[in-house]
Amino acid sequence: MTFLMQDESGPGILDDEVLDEYLIPFGSWIEESVNWTTLNLGGLLDAIAWPFEFLLENIVDNFLLSIPWLVVVGIMFAIAWLVRNLTVATGTALGLIVCGLLGQEFWVQTARTIGFIVVAVIVCVVIGIPLGILSGRFDGVWKVMRPTLDAMQVIHAFVYLLPFVYFWGVGRVSATMATMVFALPPLIRLTNLGIRGVPEDVVEASRAYGATELRVLRDVQLPLARPAIMTGINQTLLLAFSMLGIAAILGAGGLGALLFRALGQQDVNLAAAAGLGFFLLAVILDRISQTEAGSKNLFSRMSAAWKARSRPEELLSDPDFNPAAAPAPDTSATDGAIAPITSRERLLIMASATGAVIVLVSLLLTWASGGAPFSSYARRDDADLVGDYGAFAAEGGSWFGIIAALLAGVVILSGVVTLVGRSASRWLSADGATLAAIAMLVTVGSYLIGRPSALAPEYSPGAGAWLAVAGAVVATAAGLGWVATGPYGPRRPLRQRVMVGPVLLGVTAVLVAVVSMLSMWHLDERGGVVMTPEIEAEIDDIKALAASGEMDPGVAATEIQVVRAKAQQDERIVLDGMSRDGTGFGVWAVVFSVGAALGAAVAAGVSGMGDRRRWIGGVVAMGLGVGVTAMSVAYVATLVRVADRNYFSGVGAMFAMFAGLFLVSAGSSVVRGFERVKVYGEVTAELTPPESVSGGASALPDTETAGVAS
Repeated sequence: MTFLMQDESGPGILDDEVLDEYLIPFGSWIEESVNWTTLNLGGLLDAIAWPFEFLLENIVDNFLLSIPWLVVVGIMFAIAWLVRNLTVATGTALGLIVCGLLGQEFWVQTARTIGFIVVAVIVCVVIGIPLGILSGRFDGVWKVMRPTLDAMQVIHAFVYLLPFVYFWGVGRVSATMATMVFALPPLIRLTNLGIRGVPEDVVEASRAYGATELRVLRDVQLPLARPAIMTGINQTLLLAFSMLGIAAILGAGGLGALLFRALGQQDVNLAAAAGLGFFLLAVILDRISQTEAGSKNLFSRMSAAWKARSRPEELLSDPDFNPAAAPAPDTSATDGAIAPITSRERLLIMASATGAVIVLVSLLLTWASGGAPFSSYARRDDADLVGDYGAFAAEGGSWFGIIAALLAGVVILSGVVTLVGRSASRWLSADGATLAAIAMLVTVGSYLIGRPSALAPEYSPGAGAWLAVAGAVVATAAGLGWVATGPYGPRRPLRQRVMVGPVLLGVTAVLVAVVSMLSMWHLDERGGVVMTPEIEAEIDDIKALAASGEMDPGVAATEIQVVRAKAQQDERIVLDGMSRDGTGFGVWAVVFSVGAALGAAVAAGVSGMGDRRRWIGGVVAMGLGVGVTAMSVAYVATLVRVADRNYFSGVGAMFAMFAGLFLVSAGSSVVRGFERVKVYGEVTAELTPPESVSGGASALPDTETAGVAS
């Protein structure tokens, strides 16, 4: 074997060092190929990159980043409403508004992320669907395409990032290309599967009637393959979103870039804000793209998309990806008529709407007299203000008034759609109106019971705030009467045992509320001089002594300087949720959470298995939960609206929001199963008092009858 050696004095054939004697110059070959391609095929590379640059420049730079942020929110709201429903559209708008309120930089990166995902999906659709059609119609194309797709899915993303970087450099174009390669295979596979899955006899019948191949494709194969194609598009979007982190490494920008920067700098503040925006945007895009039958959460859907990359046909049997796979609804009990509105129910609806109208009228009146109760905490210019301020003024009701107006609108809209017999949403009904009324009462009530700033000593609540509370009480009382007597029942019988879930969620919410109370609600890092009423009174006393001759003027001047020094703030001021110097909202969050937890326990069946009782308990839990969240949001938004630099609302408010959301979830597990009953001639309707349903329908409370239909 020595004749194979370059140098007999070198390492032997069995030594590891011999490997350096026989190097395969694979890296040099690739480097030479890249250099030659870059020098001689620059025009081809530019032509390949041009569609990506064109789409990114026009969709991201010239459109999303050049129009006001609220216009983008409105566009996404309209798209979500057209594609899905009003509930998804509302959630989309709220999520994007939160992304915007994180700061201008976060909104710019949010818009870039939306544009990046849109461009990646557009390119995948333009390339993937035609290739899938060709693969489905021609076996030869599929024989070539199948191993290519297998290779695209087997090779790790970091491996095929390299050629894009070498040929097109680091930037959003190469990142978009890499994302396309990663997300494209499922769309091609599912389109091919959809085309091949069209029954052959249907295709032959269309040809027998003289249809051309183009018409066979357009009018027969594509419509029947639509579920598979739409499933492919949805999976492509999920996989494209999962590539945002890797795309950020390539310089794609967006929220992924902020997360990458936060990890590198170990910036907790940036990481938390960017992570929240990233999560909200992922949920928004997923909800818009998924089917009506979808029930899995974002993480489950992304996990399913990853697991099914090599076999995406498995998703065709999953209703969360393919609506055609959802079981057919039971139509055996759809012949009944919706229970008519009785005079008593109509009276309660009108009373609830009247209370909401009173709240709306209160918004035109004075909410704060003689000072700014909450804005004085965050803006020193509001200290010692005098005057009257309305519900929408920053110094008056501010976001407490705005949220009250929105909730009043829900109460009125629920009453209207019930009276006319139509509803675009499950929650525009008795329980939706009642929980909105309860939340409205908590919101406007918290404005009155919240402790105003010590810098607004002359403040007193205006007539508008008191009138709002009165209107909210009327709306809540009438709403509770509505759910107590209205013809509503469970879609299917409730389990006749105590439900553990609502109880655990209620207890968790109370614990989180307690943590909220003990956590920071105010953080003041402004420093400077703050003249509290006590300090001003002390200075006035010294001046009075000097004026009466009881104190030497020089001594008085020195004493005043000493007192003023006491007002100097050099350290941060932290107030928790139960501090007497703060609003005290932390304490009230606990109080309301305890009440909601009791309602959740009733909904779980702790106090009895009566359907009506459990429904009311769930509605109360949801209403108080929404109220706790609304109170916290109103407080934070009011301070954000006016806050000086280095003044912040604390993490306690965030915990209170989480407590409210837990309570909403605890109540909704029972409430969402209720709907307006149907009547069938002389049969009875569950949960409906005999005198409240006309047309021959009667009921006994908490009984199982044939009068309730799903």
